[in-house]
Amino acid sequence: MSTPVLRPLPAARRGTWTFLHGGARKTCHVYLMADVDATAMTRARAAGGNRAGYVAMLVKAASDVVAGYPEARALLQGGSLRPRLAVLDDVDVKVLFDKTVDGQRCVLAGTVRAAQDLTAEQVQEAVDTYKNAPVDDSGPFRQLLRVQRLPLPLARLAYRAALADPVRRAAVQGTFSVTSVGHEPVRAIFPMISGTLGFGIGRIAESPVVRDGRVDIAPLFTLSLAFDHRVIDGALASEVLARVKDRLENWGAP
Repeated sequence: MSTPVLRPLPAARRGTWTFLHGGARKTCHVYLMADVDATAMTRARAAGGNRAGYVAMLVKAASDVVAGYPEARALLQGGSLRPRLAVLDDVDVKVLFDKTVDGQRCVLAGTVRAAQDLTAEQVQEAVDTYKNAPVDDSGPFRQLLRVQRLPLPLARLAYRAALADPVRRAAVQGTFSVTSVGHEPVRAIFPMISGTLGFGIGRIAESPVVRDGRVDIAPLFTLSLAFDHRVIDGALASEVLARVKDRLENWGAP
């Protein structure tokens, strides 16, 4: 029997470790999912006038929907003895990116600020800022790098300090988050969240759908929604998910 090799947690993994131990594991996750017909989204991209990608389209659609629900814009603050809800005016969206740091594959996050006031193309520009940026001390991931270099106990303290103020918390964790596994043949992802809402995007695939009593083939993907049951209930979360689905399936409609 071989002896396992023990090694420290890679520095690139410290951000995820801090996220999970700093708040995500305390959230009371409930998951919903819906199949989305991406025909209108695909047509918009093929037309050439819309340079927004699928993630940017979701960020825009979901931020417009969430902006209309104060309960969905609420962040839970305080401990179990004195819980409070901070309702923010803007919808800041945390988007997850697959990056490699020092040879270690990891997930890093960027925030699209006040996404409800942006066009889908402007959302794409903000996403590209993070997507195309190197992970170094001068780019948009510099703050995350500083946290990764801290000893784990100090990283947790810094993370908790950032979450104590709701405005700073939204800047770090977003009003809601978006993560995608669409680059792989994976149907769905059910994200962990430290806020109230988190959306997950699966792979778009040609699938049979029933329209007006006949079977057609259309590009479908699974859209999942994780929500914190301490903040909102399933009825409201289902309504939010249904409205986001409707906006995506009718992309470009007046």
